[in-house]
Amino acid sequence: MIVRDALDAGLRAILHEPVATIGNFDGVHRGHQAILARVLERARVTRGTSLVVTFDPHPLKVLAPERAPRTISTRRQKLASIEAAGIDAVLVLPFDQRLAAVSAEAFVADYLATGLGLREVYVGGNFNFGRGREGTADTLVALCERHGITAGKVPEVRFLDSPVSSSRIRRAVLAGEVELARALLGRPYGIEGIVAHGVGRGATIGVPTANLVPDNELIPQDGVYVTRAVIDGATCAAVTNIGSRPTFEGATFAVETHLLDVGPDLYGRRVEIAFLARLRQELRFDSVQALVEQIHRDIEKARAFFAEGAGSA
Repeated sequence: MIVRDALDAGLRAILHEPVATIGNFDGVHRGHQAILARVLERARVTRGTSLVVTFDPHPLKVLAPERAPRTISTRRQKLASIEAAGIDAVLVLPFDQRLAAVSAEAFVADYLATGLGLREVYVGGNFNFGRGREGTADTLVALCERHGITAGKVPEVRFLDSPVSSSRIRRAVLAGEVELARALLGRPYGIEGIVAHGVGRGATIGVPTANLVPDNELIPQDGVYVTRAVIDGATCAAVTNIGSRPTFEGATFAVETHLLDVGPDLYGRRVEIAFLARLRQELRFDSVQALVEQIHRDIEKARAFFAEGAGSA
């Protein structure tokens, strides 16, 4: 997949009759996936280049930082999900005050028509763009028509009678409802980062853990989860504790993962933790021995989860 961070002649030269979509695509959830599928379908029919136009950072981080959401995906995760969908190219427009001041009409004329030479473009029905979010999906359709670009709206995807959306996924993750987040995303929610040295408590109690320093802004609610650790494409069944480890005096917040089976040395390596199910809330125990006993019960529940095949999707 081709990724560019600027709209220039070099990008235009490698695009052939591009069929595109535009948006933040935070999480690349099932609703986004439906839009990407429409773009791919049309690109196959027209033999054009499938293209995603997205933004970095999230526009609210520039326009209203106090209201900016914690993003679901890191840039790497977002691009990986778009690539997995089969998209040919991605243009990541740096979002700043200059871009925020571009009107909806100018965005279509200067970026979509002249800059990219789009043949077709598809968005969700709740799409907004242009200065002050003045443009809607209907505005896009009308403006594109003036420039000979076919534009259309993709119907929303619903789950449990409500639309699939990035904000709904954020709420689920923050509430520890990782099973719901998984259903909305179409895959487990994952956080990634580098494994750092901790204080080594896990090893002293017979349950060694990897201490992840996450790159993600959005971390699931404190608690214990059934997870998968993804290392260089390989996966390991795991249990992950998120929280301040209240049983230990002076402990601080950590994301600690215990691999259920023998795994590689993870220190200094990049790891992604995929959240499959929530086992329990984080608790303070009266003794370390009581904590260890509960950890072993958590591990057995996680093993049963994987034995039942629930972690295969």
